[in-house]
Amino acid sequence: MFFSQRPRAGLLPRMLALAFAIAAGAAGGTAVADDFPSRSIRFVVPFVPGSITDIAARYYAKRLGEETGQSVVVENKAGGNGLIGVSAVLNAPHDGYTMLVGTTSILATNVALYRALPYDPLKDLAALGMMASVPSVIAVPVGSERSSIEALVKAGRAKPDSLNYAAGATSYQLMGELLQEKASFTARAIPYKGVGAALNALIGKEVDFSIVDATSALGSVQGGTIQALAVASRERLPLLPSVPTTAEAGLPDFVASTWVAAVAPAQVPAARLARLEQLFAKIANDPAARKFFTERGAEVPGGGAAALRTRQKEEIELWSRIVKSAKIEQL
Repeated sequence: MFFSQRPRAGLLPRMLALAFAIAAGAAGGTAVADDFPSRSIRFVVPFVPGSITDIAARYYAKRLGEETGQSVVVENKAGGNGLIGVSAVLNAPHDGYTMLVGTTSILATNVALYRALPYDPLKDLAALGMMASVPSVIAVPVGSERSSIEALVKAGRAKPDSLNYAAGATSYQLMGELLQEKASFTARAIPYKGVGAALNALIGKEVDFSIVDATSALGSVQGGTIQALAVASRERLPLLPSVPTTAEAGLPDFVASTWVAAVAPAQVPAARLARLEQLFAKIANDPAARKFFTERGAEVPGGGAAALRTRQKEEIELWSRIVKSAKIEQL
């Protein structure tokens, strides 16, 4: 069962639906000035400070400020599974000065998880570019008998549903379902409020395994408090060189990551969207940016708006299928 908290009596969804309806009618025909941007820019992050989303937002804010000579303010507007932040951006003037730093959930998985999502990430939000991507890590407690992917899968197949895994967010529950599908075993998801809590459960041996983003897992893996079995990416992580990829561990079809991307209201004038896409691409292609994110267990995919749109469509299709096949209850 999908474990995100439901807003009491449906009040939050109704309020958000009204906010999105107002946003849909907001004027987007702001005149385009040749000197855009000529004043302060705002990044809205729909999550609390400290996450990879927030880290990426603040890095790009600094670099965008250097490129444009304008200040870039980062505002954290958490709540409502990210819907509050999305609403804030869509309700702002559609002039290109307010952007959303979105994530896999905001720009893809929410489509699968909500019966009636109050925004369309493909129609209401214009893609500007990928900012960062963080591969997931499959990890177990130190000293676990299941010290390899092979052993973990074997145990799951031997006794269906005997294993449990910590899921610090809905996206990790979905990754767990995908892992079970690709490896042909079953396990039970145990919900935790955040990746930090899921890691603590793993360290405390409350669960058999967990799937977490590499950025969050790095300290625990390097500190020896959890054991990483595999990283769900095509290549090994430079900071975890001894940890095999899922393909090397025997699961070539399991590749999963969380990603961060920049979007803006679709009604922003095309010339301004093009200018913003150009700026984000310049930052993403800078070796300094790649070094910054590599040092944090992440990477910069690049590819501009087109690559982001392709990624969104692929993942909306994937997670919609997983939600249906796993019989996860929609909100």
